[in-house]
Amino acid sequence: MPVFVFLHGLLGSKHDWQKVIENLPHFSCLALDLPFHDNAKTVCVTDFEQTCAYVEQQLQQLGDQPYYLVGYSLGGRIALYYAFAYLSKTNAKHHLHGLILEGANLGLQHDEERKIRWQQDLAWATRFRTEPMASVLEDWYQQPVFSHLTPQVRQDLIQKRAIHCGEHIANMLLATSLAKQPDFRPYLIASTFPIYYFCGEKDYKFKQMAEQTKLPLVVIQEAGHNAHVEQPTVFANNIKTHFSFGV
Repeated sequence: MPVFVFLHGLLGSKHDWQKVIENLPHFSCLALDLPFHDNAKTVCVTDFEQTCAYVEQQLQQLGDQPYYLVGYSLGGRIALYYAFAYLSKTNAKHHLHGLILEGANLGLQHDEERKIRWQQDLAWATRFRTEPMASVLEDWYQQPVFSHLTPQVRQDLIQKRAIHCGEHIANMLLATSLAKQPDFRPYLIASTFPIYYFCGEKDYKFKQMAEQTKLPLVVIQEAGHNAHVEQPTVFANNIKTHFSFGV
């Protein structure tokens, strides 16, 4: 049976996937901490290539087992880069069988958009480096993609994420900025392995992005951008539905 390898988002950790994995008792699962986060906070990277090299290093523990990458937000963007840029450059032997992307940006399509995004990420990185973490997160979670959050959920998130080192988050934000990411839409269309896009019904921006690209779309009811945390059982059940493997 293939292994499902879970990649968290910025400010997250492998523990974000715990409830999803608990609902997949008959599946083989592995959740990774990304560079600058939690148990991998001492791992330093400066770009997507180094980030994917770290992921590849972690995947070596699977041996020759086939695997799927399941990535949320930043984790999904790293999964995209790994599948469609990193592996083709390295010519490394791999056993990647498919992707599940959750709320992951497929890439900016114009240079001007990339320039604007880079300036935005630089500004956030400066704040993460110089201001109290909780103060920055107050504004971070006011971004439109998090507009569905209730005040209580927003405060809980801020409290949970404030343990991170601002310098580390700034470094990861710039290393894997959306401004540095290719537009992967053409690769998705030509992909030879399955790609599913999971997103919350209230995650309107990314739901529309998936629909426009005509990716197989799985909508998680009563959830927003962070669907696997908001509805872990439903998220897991959808994995079971699309990847039964006879279990």
